[in-house]
Amino acid sequence: MRRTSLAATTTAALLLAAGTATVVPARAATADSCGGSVSDYVGLAGLDLPFIGTASSNGNDRALSITPVTFGVNSFKTEIATGPTDSRYAVGPFELRVDTTGRGTITFVSYAGHGIGDSVVCGNGGTRVTKISGAIRVQDVSKRIPFTVSRT
Repeated sequence: MRRTSLAATTTAALLLAAGTATVVPARAATADSCGGSVSDYVGLAGLDLPFIGTASSNGNDRALSITPVTFGVNSFKTEIATGPTDSRYAVGPFELRVDTTGRGTITFVSYAGHGIGDSVVCGNGGTRVTKISGAIRVQDVSKRIPFTVSRT
């Protein structure tokens, strides 16, 4: 009885090992390729430069700046002009999503709601984000409007 039990256990272990050897491992995500890390937005060695640009709707361009607030932390100050002498801002965390290619997209707070940066560009073949495009909610328009901001 003991030999049968030992043989059965050994056979079961070999079959299990053979069965698991043919399983294809899940595809691992690629390392940060562009905007896939918080430091790509806020800085790697220190606080990085702000993103500056405009949000536009129906020919009305609004100055927009997205500024890293704290080194190493996913936090922005997002300021948008609502008129020639008035600007409003919000400070808060941004949410970073990274796809399987290592590219990032962000969602961040704005005075009237949230912005979505769904297109990022990185300079010089690196991962540091130099341009963000997407859509942002503003105070006097019912839907998000397109924006583009950049930095050198």
